[in-house]
Amino acid sequence: MIPEPSFHPASTLSVVLFSLILSSILFMLFFGVARASRHAPALVNRRILMTALVTTLWLGVFTIIVKSGLIAEHPMPRLLFLLAAVNIVSIAAALSPLGGWLATGLTPGLLVFFHSFRLPLEIILHHWAKEGTIPVAMTWSGSNFDIITGVLALLIAPFATRHRGLAWAFNLIGFCLLLNVIRVAILSSPLPFAWGTEPPLLLVMHLPYALIAPICVGGALAAHLILFRILLQKPRLID
Repeated sequence: MIPEPSFHPASTLSVVLFSLILSSILFMLFFGVARASRHAPALVNRRILMTALVTTLWLGVFTIIVKSGLIAEHPMPRLLFLLAAVNIVSIAAALSPLGGWLATGLTPGLLVFFHSFRLPLEIILHHWAKEGTIPVAMTWSGSNFDIITGVLALLIAPFATRHRGLAWAFNLIGFCLLLNVIRVAILSSPLPFAWGTEPPLLLVMHLPYALIAPICVGGALAAHLILFRILLQKPRLID
């Protein structure tokens, strides 16, 4: 067993704000399901319940794995398996009936606006780097430029439904920046082939920080794929 590098917890206030971002993402998920089901009132409660059960199960399993210390004990290859699981679950969600409900019932503008959470999240990550909780590489001072996605989401969301070209441009840019976030996260981790940053990125080994993977990264990935589904459909009027 390789000893786990020391982890410097973030300030209480920043963790509270981070938790509020996590809560807002989950709220937007359930709001999206309800909004997408507005033309089928009899299905709203059932769909929300199904979404809540699946989400709770997935986050529960993820939390148990992190809490058990299995990832911290052997980051290689368990960390890669966990991150792969996050991506697989997110892709499956986007291609599932849930993703179908959202793709057929939401506008591009709403899906673009969803990504606005990436702006305050990046501000918190920048603060965490100053506190020594994460490496600078995971901020805009390093190799993570995902704050651009958050800013673009706020600027483009009001026009994305009427101007699908803007929605396409946003989704392609945001998707590429998200892939870069994943790349930087892996290379900032304590894996043998990583950059060897100080401190290494250990968020996924500690709660509640680890929830950034399934909720923030996974949520962003699923939302991008659902938006692609919307944009590939024939334009339609959605009230």
